[in-house]
Amino acid sequence: MSTAYRKRVTLYGIGVSPGYAIGRAHFVDRRKVKVPHAHLSESEVPEELDRFRQALSVSEQQISDLKARLQSAGEEHYLILDAHQLMLRDHMLIDGTCQLIREQHLNAEWALKKVLRSIKQVFDNIEDEYFRERRSDVDFVGDRLLRNLLGKDQPTLDNMMPGSVVVAHDLSPADTAQILETSAGGFVTEVGGRTSHTAIMARSLELPAVVAVDGLTEYVGTGDVIVIDGSNGRVHVNPEPEEVQRYQQRQAAYNAERAKLDTERMSPAVSSDGIGVNVRGNIELPEEAPIVVEHGAHGVGLFRTEFLFMQRKALPDEQEQYERYVEVLDACAPESATIRTLDLGGDKLSNFVKIEDESNPVMGLRAVRLCLKRPELLKTQARALLRASAHGPLKVMVPLVSRVSEIRAVKRVFTACRAELQAEGVAMADDIAFGIMIEVPAAALIAKQLAKEVDFFSIGTNDLIQYTLAVDRGNPHVAHMYAPLHPAMLSLLSTITNAGREMGIEVSMCGEMAGDPMCLPIVLGLGLTHLSMNATSIPLIKTMIRNLDVSECRDLVEAVRDLPSNEQVEENVRFFLREALVGSSVEPMIDALFDDPSMAGEFIDFSPVPVKEHSNDDES
Repeated sequence: MSTAYRKRVTLYGIGVSPGYAIGRAHFVDRRKVKVPHAHLSESEVPEELDRFRQALSVSEQQISDLKARLQSAGEEHYLILDAHQLMLRDHMLIDGTCQLIREQHLNAEWALKKVLRSIKQVFDNIEDEYFRERRSDVDFVGDRLLRNLLGKDQPTLDNMMPGSVVVAHDLSPADTAQILETSAGGFVTEVGGRTSHTAIMARSLELPAVVAVDGLTEYVGTGDVIVIDGSNGRVHVNPEPEEVQRYQQRQAAYNAERAKLDTERMSPAVSSDGIGVNVRGNIELPEEAPIVVEHGAHGVGLFRTEFLFMQRKALPDEQEQYERYVEVLDACAPESATIRTLDLGGDKLSNFVKIEDESNPVMGLRAVRLCLKRPELLKTQARALLRASAHGPLKVMVPLVSRVSEIRAVKRVFTACRAELQAEGVAMADDIAFGIMIEVPAAALIAKQLAKEVDFFSIGTNDLIQYTLAVDRGNPHVAHMYAPLHPAMLSLLSTITNAGREMGIEVSMCGEMAGDPMCLPIVLGLGLTHLSMNATSIPLIKTMIRNLDVSECRDLVEAVRDLPSNEQVEENVRFFLREALVGSSVEPMIDALFDDPSMAGEFIDFSPVPVKEHSNDDES
């Protein structure tokens, strides 16, 4: 088919791994396998159970083989594939499927499909985006099992031409790991999110990637020329030759500067006007602590402890939790580690905590509410954290706080646990920083009262944005309305930072805004000097900080705080970054931020920005 007949279009999605890729489209077919439904006779049940167990064994061996092939690729890949193996051993998956085969005489594929559906429903109700997106991992593990039951081949990247761009409805982490063995330039998918395992692996491999591109598989055909702009979430299909050439130049400049960033990642992040910024890393597993430190993090700003509690036959006891927390503190030494207390709902711990069904568990008994309702959970974690404090600077952070009484109740539990441990002669740090996540509007609005009770705030922007704007970023119908620079968010962030400053406590940011180049001038202008982000964002953000003047960032915030729409705020930030960073070493890394249709016209004077009159139809 001639290129002249190929459709030329630009598609938009979520850029989850920065950089540029240019190549021909290579499709990975991940269409769902058709599941047969059959009722078995009593005599057929034992053989069906054996067939299911054999598929489990084959699936686990396939993942083991893939792990062995990728042993030198980095810890992230090993951990993600290890998580898939753990899913294959999960008692809900195994026992549930076997029970349906025995009791209802269903064939293994049908029984497995039913069990997978119930497991995925558990993940659907999780508020935290990172854990909600583990649902896709259940899909991938289930797909692997079903294919092995049916004797179908696993999707493969074999026979891919060098320099191709992988295109798929979705990619499993195993698919993404296989890309490492190819010469693929990057990938683009129709679904996915920033915190999916596939996105995490793309960043660790430093492969340009865009996900959540609506209609991707309708517009892109095998062999189409694809340009991926992973920095700005754009996919150009069959662009003009001049456009390809422009992106080739941009790609070369980006790759050259990326190499320089890595050599400077351990240097302090000090702005051009002498303001030091503490950049830390976010982790989900203790094994990730050395990874963020290697990328230049000065400690851990958020350790989500939820994975220690999920997909288990028994809750982690005090000793196990203590040992895992010590792992993180040892990896961060001499810097601090901020460990968040349990942020799950009772629906995720239903095997251990019996509560009534909730129609909306996202806004129900979860996080600090569950821990206060079931204090044994909090007490075990508090004792483990207090014991671990003897091994390094520890900060304890409590999620989903919305009222002063919750803080006081949690502090009483920690005080009682400290007294118990002292009576037992257990070593502990004399002083442990105690803080809360600000992630609901109620907490932001009473920040001054909350600040009297704690040593620090950490702003969880992901949930704060979703709650404030009533937007689920995982919902494709409204995801475009998820706007970190919405005027309402600027107002709330100002309220939080001002309260912290007035009360003399540290205010940090651990949400995705902290690692977003587009948001950085606003974040610095608000006075935030403690940021925490994923590992691969750290080198770029630290280099940007060295090239920005914080006093100018403050002027920017003053200039945009009264603008009526996030689009206008974003336009001003783009102009600001272009002026501040043009000619700097970091310019090629964020060049895509300047390549925007709204950039036509002159640079706006930030003192002040005139507010234009708008009709009632304008969105704010």
